[in-house]
Amino acid sequence: LLTGVNRSHPFLPRKDAAMEKHVDALYKIAHTAPPAASTQALMLLFNLAVGTHSGGSTGPGPKSDAYNARMDRFYRALYSKVGDPSMLVGRQLTMFFNLVYKATKHDPDGVRSVALAKRLLHTSAHSSAPIIAG
Repeated sequence: LLTGVNRSHPFLPRKDAAMEKHVDALYKIAHTAPPAASTQALMLLFNLAVGTHSGGSTGPGPKSDAYNARMDRFYRALYSKVGDPSMLVGRQLTMFFNLVYKATKHDPDGVRSVALAKRLLHTSAHSSAPIIAG
């Protein structure tokens, strides 16, 4: 279900109130679900926090409190999942690393990006050889 929502998200209106009221449920899924569902939930939350729509910035700007709160909450959830060793096994690994890359690339806070990279390095150092090499 989350895969379909992720695929259709770019075609939704920029400010979708129906999607906004389910954000808390998405964070609950991201924190408690198995790795595949958690990755899909984090991908959708990334799209909601950062935005994937092209065009002008009609939503909240990077300096607004609402935008900063959404970004902080998303990066906190991602940071906790990067430290979870179960996220580094299974078929969702490529999607998870792609999400970490995109999130790091779009993060305006350099200190947070460095902390995320350190956490990923620490977690991968305790992983299996294919994860470390790949």
